[in-house]
Amino acid sequence: MDPITAYGLAAAIVTFVDIGTKVAKRVKELSDTGDIPGVFRDIKTRLPLIIDIIAQTQYETDKLSLEAQEALKEVVSQSLRQVGQLDEILKKVTVSKGESLLRKTVKAGASLVEEGRVQKIAAALKDNVQLLTLFNVKTPEKDKPALKRWASEALPSYSDVTGVFLLPFTRDEQFVGRESQLQSISSSFETQSRVAVSGIGGVGKSQIAIEYSYRFRESDPSAHVLWVYGGNIARFYQGYKRIAQSLEIPGWDDPEASILELVCSWLSTTTSPYLLVVDNADRIEHWWPGKYKSGGSLDDPSKNLAKYLPDGENNINLLITTRDNRVASRLTKAAKPIVLQPMSREEAHSLFLSKLGEELSKSDRKEVYRLLEELDHLPLAVSQAAAFIQENGVSITEYMSALHGEEAEEFLDEELDDARRDEESVNSAFRTWKVSYDQIRQQKPRAAELLSLLAMLDRQSIPKFVLKVPEITTSLAVLQAFNLVTSRAGQQSFQIHRLVQRFVQLALQRESAMQKWQETALACVSRDYPTEIGVAEWPICDALAPHVHVLTGYKYETTEARLDLAHLLCWAADFDIERGMYIQALQRAEQSLQIFRQLVPEKDERLAAATWLSGRLRYYQARSTIEMNAAAEILRKALSISEYPSLNFAESAFELAHLFYDLCKGAECLEMGKASFECWEALEGARSVRTLDNMHDYALELALLGHEDEGIAKWEEIIERCPASDASENTKTVYTYRSRAGIVEFQGDAAMAEILYAKLIILCEEMYNPKHIHVFDYRLSHAEQIMRQGRLEEAIRLSEAILGSCDNISEWRIRASCLQTIAESHRLAASYDKEERYRMKTFELHKQNLGGNHKETIDAEQALADCYLNNLKPSAAIELYQGVLGWRNGEFGESHPDTVRAVECLGICYAHQGQHAEAETAYLDALNRQNDDNARLLDNLCISLEAQGKWEALESRSRQLYELGGPHQPTAHWSLISALEQQGKTEEALQIRTRSLAVASSNQTGSKGTRSPTMPPVRVDRRFGRMIHPRTWSA
Repeated sequence: MDPITAYGLAAAIVTFVDIGTKVAKRVKELSDTGDIPGVFRDIKTRLPLIIDIIAQTQYETDKLSLEAQEALKEVVSQSLRQVGQLDEILKKVTVSKGESLLRKTVKAGASLVEEGRVQKIAAALKDNVQLLTLFNVKTPEKDKPALKRWASEALPSYSDVTGVFLLPFTRDEQFVGRESQLQSISSSFETQSRVAVSGIGGVGKSQIAIEYSYRFRESDPSAHVLWVYGGNIARFYQGYKRIAQSLEIPGWDDPEASILELVCSWLSTTTSPYLLVVDNADRIEHWWPGKYKSGGSLDDPSKNLAKYLPDGENNINLLITTRDNRVASRLTKAAKPIVLQPMSREEAHSLFLSKLGEELSKSDRKEVYRLLEELDHLPLAVSQAAAFIQENGVSITEYMSALHGEEAEEFLDEELDDARRDEESVNSAFRTWKVSYDQIRQQKPRAAELLSLLAMLDRQSIPKFVLKVPEITTSLAVLQAFNLVTSRAGQQSFQIHRLVQRFVQLALQRESAMQKWQETALACVSRDYPTEIGVAEWPICDALAPHVHVLTGYKYETTEARLDLAHLLCWAADFDIERGMYIQALQRAEQSLQIFRQLVPEKDERLAAATWLSGRLRYYQARSTIEMNAAAEILRKALSISEYPSLNFAESAFELAHLFYDLCKGAECLEMGKASFECWEALEGARSVRTLDNMHDYALELALLGHEDEGIAKWEEIIERCPASDASENTKTVYTYRSRAGIVEFQGDAAMAEILYAKLIILCEEMYNPKHIHVFDYRLSHAEQIMRQGRLEEAIRLSEAILGSCDNISEWRIRASCLQTIAESHRLAASYDKEERYRMKTFELHKQNLGGNHKETIDAEQALADCYLNNLKPSAAIELYQGVLGWRNGEFGESHPDTVRAVECLGICYAHQGQHAEAETAYLDALNRQNDDNARLLDNLCISLEAQGKWEALESRSRQLYELGGPHQPTAHWSLISALEQQGKTEEALQIRTRSLAVASSNQTGSKGTRSPTMPPVRVDRRFGRMIHPRTWSA
């Protein structure tokens, strides 16, 4: 028989204290002698504490409620069992004096076997200590009586603890019941890191999660308590961003950082204890979109929310609430969820009385259980019924009569059917909401209208600033009184229950009013959405993101609403670009463009803006030359329909300049770069921030494309204009330093460029933050200048530091530039094995992000092939050069310098393998593709001709090379002598040899077979990545 049943609570406490004291004393004695096994060290301190706490409760049990007494019985019973197990284990593993060596060895082995069991018991004792705090009893201080805290007292302050408490809800001081479910959550966390609570909507899952969060905080004030909404992707992202900001995770404030990966990584690896609640993880398609056809996805449809939940072994407590048992089972890795049923009869009764806040009449006391039965004991329905009765002063009998009225039969469609419950259990909740809804419409029509508006938005975190409707304050007060709407963040945002939202939507649908309120909600959000987005506008866009997600899913009929939708889609797509969510941005941009094409004239600026946005996004996602050319056509279209001067013209020209640079179309790049900055100049003046910013871009384009003097002149002009510009003083300083850095860099003064970039780093770290993309950009430029001065180890060290600190930056080009700088430094140091590793990483990164047919990927592939060739791996290089040559033939043409270089390198590979016939063919092909003779290429050809013994051809090519002069003339001289001698033309050979003796040097050699082909020069482009979005003025 269970000891608790046999002796009662008080007797069980005495029994536990007696047995526990003996075990604790034995543990202490063994500890003092040094014979205690290591597994008992935690027990030594924890067991006396729990004995002391339980001993204090024996005099307070009569003051506890029946529910509390039952729960306390369970705790004492568990503790008694745990102490008994400890006593048994202690006898097994304790070594007594005089025991044989064999016996001691056996007990030592037993100690190892029992270690895991003892650790579980120690953890369970710790949990029991925490549970005892729920009974408002704490360990008394020395010579002082025990202190008690009852439910009516204020909650403890958390201002002096270190853990972050990120719970968006205040504690429900009237929370009742659910003790067994709360205990089940604690018990489950003993054996698993993920626990799910599932059940039908309105059953109280979130309320239990909130109460558990507060209890978790009380048990360990140093632990973090975090809360995320898991009902849709936008809100999930928003919650993770709030966590990153509150915990100050490195990189949280960088607009280019991947917030989801950043937070997941931190939560998976931190040693700090925490509880993470993912609330309302109901939509299975958001967690596994590939399998369940998500209606909305992350940036990449192949991704899913499930991969962003923390995983690991240490300190992770992940609590999930969901209506879908499939989600519960899979997110907890097949662990059985805690299925939450409606409240018990007594729990629902206690909840109703606590919410009603007044004494019931004698007649109502008889009816209350009938009402609760009608409400099916659903906590949400019970709370709303109590609120309605209290607000309107009606009796329970009157309320039940209204509940059974003709209009109270409204119920949900099949979406909310649940195989575990009958239809009536769902209908009862909606009868409650129908009564409340009708009463609000009678008493406060404006409040009913506001509820209709709220039902069209995302149901949580509805910002008050978008609710610009009449009588907003009093209407919100009425809705909150009926528990249909709850406030958050100090009355600055609101939420509506999911089932209430669905009920209102069904009611509006029945009244043919859905379209009206969808259009009203759309107008509210589109009116407040920022039209130009910089860092200052991020919080507004972030707050509106979930509502944009909902509103853009509706279908609109009127022209006015469709235009509002098109505008909102454009602005939201611009915000998606800022967050790096290009796929979603392109979908929205295309939808916006389609609407504008249907509704506005061809020369309308709105159509120009949507066209520019579509072309911009297609350019960002282009993975081949074909796709880049398609993007260019769209941007040209935007340019043609834009007014001049206008923002749309300037931005379209700006994007085209970038695109043409990527396509190696230098003339078109310069044309568009100039058009962009001149448009801003005409639009805003010669000294505006955006004029100067685009002028810098144009200067950089000029310098990169071989017009260094013109680029330097533009930078000097920027420096002259800066003092009178409308920019802030810090921005003026940035522009001045940036322009001076450009000047000295292209003048070849890497030392001065290094100093200026160092100043830019310091300044931009103060203006933005150390993780801002502009800071990374200037750090890379700084490392490049150090590399150009030959301080290769230092350049490598700086680049590796940048690489290590930008892991969470979504701008992959920063990482690619780091890898390129490191690889180039190793090449200059002739460390080809190390260079090879970084060239391979660079190539794979480009291939992953741009595809195999993009110019930058081909450039990275060629750099890797060069490395293979320098590292004497010609066979590996041949395959890459053939791929590079095929692409360059098709995209650049046969005579393009880059194409000719690939052909020549292919010939060098063949020569290194002794395939001189193939090398000769490649060299001749390269020569035929050029208009002018190339001395280096002719010299390489001569080497292969000599190796094949083709003396007549060697004679001809040597004479040709000799006539060109330059550094290859001496080798041509000796090749010609060899060719003549081998053909028997000894007299001419002797004459040439005699003539050359006067100028011959000791290091000249024409010996057969001693020379190797000369590699063509490596083209090391300066990074064009300095023109990174968003630019300085928008940041």
